[in-house]
Amino acid sequence: MYRMNRSVTYSEVGGDFKTDMAQVINYFQDCSCFHSDSLGVGPEVLEEAGSVWILNSWQIVVERYPKYGENISVGTWAYGFKGFLGMRNFIIDDAEGNRLVRANSVWAMIDVKNGQLVRPDEDMTKVYGIEEKEPMEYAGRKIGISGEFETLDIVKVTRACLDTNHHMNNGRYVAIAMEYLPEDFKIRQVRVEYKVPAFYGEILTPKKQVQEGKVTILLENGEGKVCVITEFTE
Repeated sequence: MYRMNRSVTYSEVGGDFKTDMAQVINYFQDCSCFHSDSLGVGPEVLEEAGSVWILNSWQIVVERYPKYGENISVGTWAYGFKGFLGMRNFIIDDAEGNRLVRANSVWAMIDVKNGQLVRPDEDMTKVYGIEEKEPMEYAGRKIGISGEFETLDIVKVTRACLDTNHHMNNGRYVAIAMEYLPEDFKIRQVRVEYKVPAFYGEILTPKKQVQEGKVTILLENGEGKVCVITEFTE
């Protein structure tokens, strides 16, 4: 396991002095990049070699959100590779070793030039190694949707939303979707399925479905394609 030990800063918390789900994703994203950097296969190295890892899905389960000033340990490790996909677990522990957050993620390797899927070679899989899966109740990476969705006001992809892959950062989709949750909605689990990337200047249409204990938000692009499905559970 690779660990990133840090304190929760003021800029990372909200009005309740706690982090939120979008910040948890930022921690995980940073941890995965630093892990890859430590192995010599970080995002800059991969991009120069013509490939990148793209996030396919999240499942994040929260027992407690980290608080301002708290010392936390963010960890990650690979637990499997299958075809074009790589699977990673993430955790956040407090200073006493209590598990605050646990997560599963699925990634796909993409050729930078043509956008096609690429199988990670044996050297790549060896450098990460394989560790045991985190004990949790695993959901599928695909999120089924059916029924009626309420169409909401459009949003625009701004420069602040972009990452080094020149499309919307993984955490930004979730931050946008969180704006449409009821004010008193406490997120215990989020599942995210990334389908089509959103780029600078695009107009996205959020669509919302509310069920008992669960809210699902779709973000559609101007062509009517779903960019991301985000499922929040209380």
